[in-house]
Amino acid sequence: MCSARSGADAAPEAAARERILRVAIDLVGREGAPATTVRRVAAAAEVSPALVMHHFGSKAGLLAACDDEVMATIRRAIEGLGSDDLEVSFAELLAAESASPAVGYVGRAMHEGGEAGRRWFDWMIELTRQGMADLADAGLARPADDPEMQAVLLLAMDIGVVLMRHHVERYLGAAITDDHITARWATAELDLLTHGVLLAHAEHDPGTPPERSSS
Repeated sequence: MCSARSGADAAPEAAARERILRVAIDLVGREGAPATTVRRVAAAAEVSPALVMHHFGSKAGLLAACDDEVMATIRRAIEGLGSDDLEVSFAELLAAESASPAVGYVGRAMHEGGEAGRRWFDWMIELTRQGMADLADAGLARPADDPEMQAVLLLAMDIGVVLMRHHVERYLGAAITDDHITARWATAELDLLTHGVLLAHAEHDPGTPPERSSS
């Protein structure tokens, strides 16, 4: 009878912990880690600060748990998209169920810098670099002349949209998490990566500006 009662008590405990994590991840993504205090998380999760401390020990412990949860969420989303090489865009991740707060969390962490930002950048840049290498090995992408810079530019293109989301959303008139916006984003990005921008006849020496027509 005691064990049954313990099992019954465990469910609300687990639910409370999950709710606290979900709230903390959302707050960090929207407002940053410095603004995400234990008291703010507790208020948003409708629990006591003592319960937050009970589950995570400290703010640092809470943020560490958020890191683990976000990484697991992103990996689950990637697996759900059927990608073996982990080369997926942020637009695809945003379209995946429950991944939107995780993407915002990663973007905010990289923007803020610090040790957490460096860890996230290193992880995401390695996923991008390895993913493109796998695509090249499979004959699905042109081998990069400069894999490191390619990975930097591809990651910057995606994370830039997330970091400037308020401007992007104002300009497009909808949230970047809306289905039709993520579909437009993914389509435009795929077109850009597949077909490029410049026309073949416009090729010129990279160090020399293209000639302008005199007409």
